[in-house]
Amino acid sequence: MKRELLDNGNIWQKSDGRWIGLVRYKDEFGVTQRKSFSSKKKKTLQAKMTDYVKNFNEQVANSDESKKPLKESMKNWLRVYKFPEVERTTYDRYECTAEHQIYPYIGNKPVGDVTPADIKKLLTKHMNAGYAFTTSKKAYSLLKMFFKQLYQEGAIPNNPMALIDMTKKDNYLAAQNKESKPQCDMVVVFTDEELEQIKAEAFKRFANGKPF
Repeated sequence: MKRELLDNGNIWQKSDGRWIGLVRYKDEFGVTQRKSFSSKKKKTLQAKMTDYVKNFNEQVANSDESKKPLKESMKNWLRVYKFPEVERTTYDRYECTAEHQIYPYIGNKPVGDVTPADIKKLLTKHMNAGYAFTTSKKAYSLLKMFFKQLYQEGAIPNNPMALIDMTKKDNYLAAQNKESKPQCDMVVVFTDEELEQIKAEAFKRFANGKPF
């Protein structure tokens, strides 16, 4: 949960002449907190509170994941979450996929502004550019992991991958004027001579008549 200002502060003067200020905000756990200020002079107190509110808003903006460019956010996500939990070869593959199949298309867009249409366009561009189906599928899977975690942590209000399915392989290849042949079409057919050789080997016996 993001920190949030609840007001810009309240000011009052105590009976001893000192000025008191109070700013209320919610912390990252959603709990209401208070920041208090005091000064002998009202203008000094107001300046303190103005600076505090300005710095607070800047910190919130800098920590708002949804406003960061996707490239910056995903790089950080890979380092913090994926590097410790996957094999190094897998991590290197993730980085390579992000660098070549994701960042050039939506890397500069704020994470929170990425839409399902953006993802669809990215996958279509892969297809039209002649990328192998498996290459595009890796980018799709990486984006799905990335946005799922951001959404679960409350960093973004919506998950743009929730309703996006990867294009079926046959359709993907058909769009590239390629053919996806079933495995049975690739079975080697033996000639009659080769079949006789296989049968001869299969029925070989030892001198005592026992099969090899």
